[in-house]
Amino acid sequence: MKPRIIYKAGFTVTGLALDGDRQLQDREGLWERLGERFREIPQADPDVGYGVVWTRPEDGVRYLAGLSSGPGASPQGMVTQRFNAQLYAVFHHTGSISNLPDTVTQVFEVWLPQVVYEVSGAYYFEVYDERFEPGEVDSIVFLWVPVRRSE
Repeated sequence: MKPRIIYKAGFTVTGLALDGDRQLQDREGLWERLGERFREIPQADPDVGYGVVWTRPEDGVRYLAGLSSGPGASPQGMVTQRFNAQLYAVFHHTGSISNLPDTVTQVFEVWLPQVVYEVSGAYYFEVYDERFEPGEVDSIVFLWVPVRRSE
């Protein structure tokens, strides 16, 4: 497992979010609802989806299914999150989306303890582009983890 280390300029994601245990059970439904409403997002890029996962002490995990967006108010019922310019370790997951948690575990429990990087944010995001084909064995999802060099 060897990621690319990439500096990404700041960007904004707008979409629908779920908190706590619900996000694990209804991610697919969240993406379906986003598909019905994506035209409401200002300057949305519908060709690339972002699944942002936060670990939050106050209420556990938050999942945002969204699209890169431009400036403007969040549509009703949606969340907008700005990400500053950041260094990322970018991994690719090939195969069923149901196995993505295994890749996440490998990143955080196997790769990260062995390298000169440490996580620099309480989030990571999945990137879904034209290489993502639900249900296909050769489907690809990219996993972006914010990092900084360890001191």
